[in-house]
Amino acid sequence: MAIDLTRPAKQVNIAAPEYAAFLAALQGNALKSHGRNESRHLFLKFTATPAQVRAWIRTRIAPRVLSAAAQRAQSAAGGDGGLVLLFYLSAEGYRYLGLDPSKLKSRIFNKGMKHHGSNLIAELFSTDNKDPKPGRWEAGFQKVIHAMVSLADDQAQDQTRLLNAVSLMQTELSGVADILLIDKGRALRRTVRDGTPLASPEPVEHFGYFDGISQPLFTREDLDRYRLDRKGDPDTGWDPGASLDLLVEKDPFTTATDAYGSYLVYRKLHQDFGQFHAREDAAAAAAGLPDELGGALTVGRFEDGTPAVVSSTAGHAYTNDFVYKSPDPAKSLDPDGLRCPAHAHIRKVNPRGTTPRTSFEDERRRRITRRGIPYGKPMPGICDATEIDPNPAADRGLLFMCYQANIEKQFEFIQRTWVDNPNFPTNVLNLPTGQDTGDDPLIGQDKAEPQRWPRKWGDAAAGRVKFNFEAAVTLKGGEYFFAPSLPFLAAL
Repeated sequence: MAIDLTRPAKQVNIAAPEYAAFLAALQGNALKSHGRNESRHLFLKFTATPAQVRAWIRTRIAPRVLSAAAQRAQSAAGGDGGLVLLFYLSAEGYRYLGLDPSKLKSRIFNKGMKHHGSNLIAELFSTDNKDPKPGRWEAGFQKVIHAMVSLADDQAQDQTRLLNAVSLMQTELSGVADILLIDKGRALRRTVRDGTPLASPEPVEHFGYFDGISQPLFTREDLDRYRLDRKGDPDTGWDPGASLDLLVEKDPFTTATDAYGSYLVYRKLHQDFGQFHAREDAAAAAAGLPDELGGALTVGRFEDGTPAVVSSTAGHAYTNDFVYKSPDPAKSLDPDGLRCPAHAHIRKVNPRGTTPRTSFEDERRRRITRRGIPYGKPMPGICDATEIDPNPAADRGLLFMCYQANIEKQFEFIQRTWVDNPNFPTNVLNLPTGQDTGDDPLIGQDKAEPQRWPRKWGDAAAGRVKFNFEAAVTLKGGEYFFAPSLPFLAAL
């Protein structure tokens, strides 16, 4: 009997026998992060005959792909889990293999990132996709991409095993596919912040902000661990739980029981360190705010993870337990955006109750499962990296990756209808009221949309000022993929 994907997370006992086939068929890293520090992402264009490519996938890839079951066993055993290999196909990759990608339900996946233009609503109203046009992307991303192989390892100092795996993959691909580019990811962590040693390492991104907070949780054991970490804090109205149908879609190319895959959105995002911090200071000056608060009102959190909705200063817990607007007024922290403005990054991508004419549950159905990793050398003082680059304009950024069951309703909706929409959420009807929000100052791709910055934290009477942050994050390229089930890969 097929598993019920609609069960709430608190009812999903992932250790139960009924989930064994599901875990064995699902690729790793989607349900839970594999947690490796180093990664290499090889983008492929097939050159061999479809039959030869199928044979290569069946014999050389399928036996090595990490399953969710194997990942779970590694986690339980502890220690070094070893090398991770994951495999993804684009719509063009399916076509090359002689398979019809329209059997997968995503219209945008079938068109591909270079060709989709924008989401359906935007297309109907002739609204341009705010992303840089593909002609401005890195050369490798401008070409037809059939597949991506991801290799990852957890050797922080000695990368021999990972580098050997990449070299072996390059040899195996001779005569099978051209490698269009290889993206190199490396996790960044700090053990000291502002001169103070930390109890445990903190994951950070290149601008220096605590990263990786707020993920959907799909199992009872993860929810139990989450509640344990909260140490009995009172209920705030935020539930991180999510049903599995937010993550996976049935693999239509196999009849195996409980064989699911997940859509992966891959976007290479360049981060201009110098521009970000210059604009951060300028925004604070324009609004008459302390510099640190200016940064927090850009991201929605201070660098240590303290949410701006909780405090006007850093030094508090990096809690994820809050909602901006709740049916229970006692749990509504900031319905009008007086503490954490509506344009702040974490509020744009997760409005927590403030999406107009939308139920709280429908809003939560937009969530994505993020699995990104930084690329490039960090600036001095950002983290504990042994390799740094003091040039603020150096090529560094985020290899953004997210899993979901529906690209249109999840990632694309977030990016087009929330992030890049200057009227969301304060003026969705586009009325001339002066209440527009501006785009997301962190990842918004529209250079001409100013935000409305509060002149004083939590004080409506102080008023607001318009200031165009001009996001320092730029898309360098990417693609939409599907992570096929292991039974499909093994039977090609």
